[in-house]
Amino acid sequence: MQWQRDSFSRTAKVNDMNPGLEAPKPEIVVYAIQNSVPKDIIREVLLGIEEEGLPYKQETTKNQITAEDLAYKAAESSHLGVGIGIDQHQIVLHYIKLRGGKPLFSISTNEDEEHLRAIGANAARVVKHMPFKMLEA
Repeated sequence: MQWQRDSFSRTAKVNDMNPGLEAPKPEIVVYAIQNSVPKDIIREVLLGIEEEGLPYKQETTKNQITAEDLAYKAAESSHLGVGIGIDQHQIVLHYIKLRGGKPLFSISTNEDEEHLRAIGANAARVVKHMPFKMLEA
């Protein structure tokens, strides 16, 4: 029991010495191109993540790069290793353990609400190690 108290005390002292240092939040990262993706599309994808009970961070960028590249960059910046990229034509789900250019899923932004939510839910399901929702029509 003494060891546990000492361990906790050391941890508390380290945190006291670095009050501005915060651990990265475990969240799925979603990147979208600013002013080229309708907000209702982004909202449906985020609702899919939310329905699975996982946190997310959504950011926009002015860089005109593909959804695939955005998804990979999002996965790189996610503490969970899962990212979604959205451009005007595609929504791409990437996992950090896969190579760039080899995403898990890619759908059109013209898909219905069910498919938009499903790709968001699948991002959460990667983290939860659950079976994916079907995205085929």
